[in-house]
Amino acid sequence: MKIAIFGAGSTGCYLAGQLCLSGFDVSLICRPAMKQTILANNGITISDYQGLLKTVMPQAMITDIEQAPTAYAAFDVIFVTLKCHQISSIANTLIAITHSNSSIIFMQNGLGSFETIKDALSHCHLLQGITPFNVLQQASGRFHKGTEGVFTFQQNNHTQTIQAAMQAQGFGCDFYQDITPVIYGKLLLNLNNALNAIADLPIKQQLSQRACRCQLAGAMKEWLAVCKAADIKLHQFTKVKPQWLPVILSLPDMLFNLLAKQMLDIDPQARSSMWEDIQAKRKTEIEYINGAVVRLGEQYGIKTPVNSAIVTSIHQLEQSI
Repeated sequence: MKIAIFGAGSTGCYLAGQLCLSGFDVSLICRPAMKQTILANNGITISDYQGLLKTVMPQAMITDIEQAPTAYAAFDVIFVTLKCHQISSIANTLIAITHSNSSIIFMQNGLGSFETIKDALSHCHLLQGITPFNVLQQASGRFHKGTEGVFTFQQNNHTQTIQAAMQAQGFGCDFYQDITPVIYGKLLLNLNNALNAIADLPIKQQLSQRACRCQLAGAMKEWLAVCKAADIKLHQFTKVKPQWLPVILSLPDMLFNLLAKQMLDIDPQARSSMWEDIQAKRKTEIEYINGAVVRLGEQYGIKTPVNSAIVTSIHQLEQSI
């Protein structure tokens, strides 16, 4: 099975590391700077908050995607880990590097990007997936998983093979036939991405402050109200049901620390991917996360002032860079 990671940033490199260690032929489609970082450090190093530390070199690193169809055979599986706003422009490239039995797995946060491209790729199998944990790029080509969770994919023959190989190496991997409740449930947790960027603090430190938690609780309440109006059920990622998360987040610090130990069982330095984008002066995915809450709120007649304010704040940070 020939696998490509298209748009290999922090999450893509972490996924590539796990796939390489699971015995797959993995190529990265990445920026020249990422290739240089990996070569300079003799491979991709993946680590996590529980002590994992392994280094592996991918089969190939492609920086000129226009040469990929002639220089490499078509890929059996492509994981697309680009940002949401980059998805709509890559259909022709994906057609050129796939075959009729290829699986393309879109791993974007938020809502809306998949719909911009799916009609153009009817020649192969299209799936979606999520990364329900935080990955931060560190020095020396190291990609660190700072929170709990495992890669989650929509189910087909390719992802079943990948799951078996990853689990054999001790890596968790989940899959579902119906991925929609999972994606909508993940969005509830992703609402903190922007708040973490605004707070400019490690996630653990941010969640230790009640004022920050109450902002997140307000954003979550709005998304839960939208989902109720749209009759959308959310997958449960935490020990408590999604509806209870805003209640727990709003508790005084002493009670929160007592009841939410698992929520705080994360790497002390973990930060959100949106914080990383702001620091790197990159465009964020705010319109596909908190912005999606606002748009669906308008559609279903639900007011979303908290998420609207968050979107405005992130756009101000983007403009300031």
